[in-house]
Amino acid sequence: MFYSELYKPRPSDYTKKGKISFEAILQIMESVADNHSESVGDSVAEANKKGIAWILTEWRVKIIRRPENGEKLHVTTWIRGKAPASIVYRDFLITDENGSDIIEAEAKFALFDLNTKSLVRVDEELFMSYQPEKKNIFDNAPRLRSANTYDDETEIGLRKSDMDFNAHLHNTRYITLALEGLKNADSRGYDFSEFRIAYVKPVQEGNTVQIKTLATDTGYLIEICSQHIACSIVELKN
Repeated sequence: MFYSELYKPRPSDYTKKGKISFEAILQIMESVADNHSESVGDSVAEANKKGIAWILTEWRVKIIRRPENGEKLHVTTWIRGKAPASIVYRDFLITDENGSDIIEAEAKFALFDLNTKSLVRVDEELFMSYQPEKKNIFDNAPRLRSANTYDDETEIGLRKSDMDFNAHLHNTRYITLALEGLKNADSRGYDFSEFRIAYVKPVQEGNTVQIKTLATDTGYLIEICSQHIACSIVELKN
């Protein structure tokens, strides 16, 4: 089942150059995904009350054209796959008012038991309630891995407003932190065409983070650490 919404970005979604921010792109897709889950009876809030949560493990986003101020966006999302497993794939396609593709994305989720702190197999009835589709946005990509060495490191303190209801750093904040680590340029002006985020461990409330950066032939590889333990790997492509 393909689920679609029309989204009109808010002024806060844009950078000073009038283009939608990378974090806003993730926030928009996250919001539409939550509404999709709600529509099939898989309420995120209700599941959390029962001690079960969908844990995001990876984002992959390709930007064909970055939306500018005032544009309305058509956001479509769907679950894909053939059978329930520990990992579920959700794809996204964002088009402009003319129907042209402007953003493609894929998210990987795992179902997590908050009481036992372990992954659980996705129930077949729950999985089939989404009426999964066969269409996929991307081919398989190599797993993101840390570099042996990095060019630079920056330490940043976190605010309470950076945290989600589980007292973990919200998943959309990682891309903004990665850009903050690029201190040799105006990171807010960057116009990367693709980025990936792999989540390894949650950043806890009250911790500082260390952002390690490495310039590559295609962009940057960034490792976000907490207490000097790797929590996320971010890849930015020009």
